[in-house]
Amino acid sequence: MVILSANVKKYVSITLSVMFAMSMAAPAAFGAAANQTYYGDLGSNYYSFYGAPDIYVSVQGSGEYSRGQTATVPLTLTNKGVVEGFKTENEVKTSGSVVNQQLNSTLQQMEIQNINSILTAVGIVATLESDIPGITVKTGPQEAGSLTGGATTSSPLRYSVDIPKDLPAGEYELTLVVTYKHLRNVIYSADAIESAGIGGQPMLAGIRNLNASYWYNENVTQRIPVTIKVKEATKFEIVNVEGNLSAKKNNEIQVTYRNSGEEAAKMATVRLSTATPFSTTDDQSYLGTVAPGEEAVAYFKISVDKDAVVYDKLYALNSEILYEDNYGHQQISDVQKIELKVETEPFWNVTTIAAVILLMIVIVIGGYYLVMSRQYKKKGIDKKPFDGLFGKQKK
Repeated sequence: MVILSANVKKYVSITLSVMFAMSMAAPAAFGAAANQTYYGDLGSNYYSFYGAPDIYVSVQGSGEYSRGQTATVPLTLTNKGVVEGFKTENEVKTSGSVVNQQLNSTLQQMEIQNINSILTAVGIVATLESDIPGITVKTGPQEAGSLTGGATTSSPLRYSVDIPKDLPAGEYELTLVVTYKHLRNVIYSADAIESAGIGGQPMLAGIRNLNASYWYNENVTQRIPVTIKVKEATKFEIVNVEGNLSAKKNNEIQVTYRNSGEEAAKMATVRLSTATPFSTTDDQSYLGTVAPGEEAVAYFKISVDKDAVVYDKLYALNSEILYEDNYGHQQISDVQKIELKVETEPFWNVTTIAAVILLMIVIVIGGYYLVMSRQYKKKGIDKKPFDGLFGKQKK
């Protein structure tokens, strides 16, 4: 152990403080020297350090998102890396001059001050990836700067994620790919400044021409799982439409809705929107509570404008369901299309059949009258057909 004078100790202490500050700023100040060959004396490497950054990711907020939206997923990074130890590579030589021993001891102490710097993740770039079919990450790589050991990003990284409408509720695992570099080792070299000590003995008064070489582990990659949750929700779909429409008033249709989601819809009411050639005086139908997997039927009376309708054309009327979710919040479903056709009325219906029968009766009676009138005339009978049928016969 080399004993330093009070002045030398003070100078070394100041130097160590400066160098410690430099070591914390090393990523910025010496980043360009990463993985370059050391240009000093390899023999002056006194320690090898063990440990590295270890990045953890947390989703801010609940981490729950609704399907059918582009969600913003905020991610916070925390560096939980720890120093695992260090190894002595070279001891300070006891041979040689006292000044050199003191210089090497000072450089040795300066080197060990960097032990925590190996935990700093430098130049972090984070990319969120999805292997889930339908879930698409819209945001590209983001830079997060540097994180010292134990530090957390001051503001979250925000990623836009498309969540499709037909995605089932549940948890989904995305991957945050994080790349960075971190300090592996630091070696110092310097020239001694001598002064006369007690009894004229040369002592270390300070150092000059200080050089430092920084080694980095480059392109370190961590693949970190990020779990998001797609909320349970109500999802309505139309499964059946019944009822024939014709060009008249108050046609009735029955529309069957199914709740294919995971959450019940309470106090559900269907609201219908009509447009030419349709109209209605009752545009709402109450469904009540529709549990997941259940079906409910809505009834509507619809009038058709015969002057505006195109027969056998496929029309679509908009409907939406107003309901209350499990949290007591009012919700509105996606628009559901009710597809309808107005069929051309067949020629042979009750009216046309009755008219034809009546016409045939008139024709038969008229024909009979003409035939019988001619026969009476030919035979000299002075009467008309059907005389006496509805009253007294003519004499």
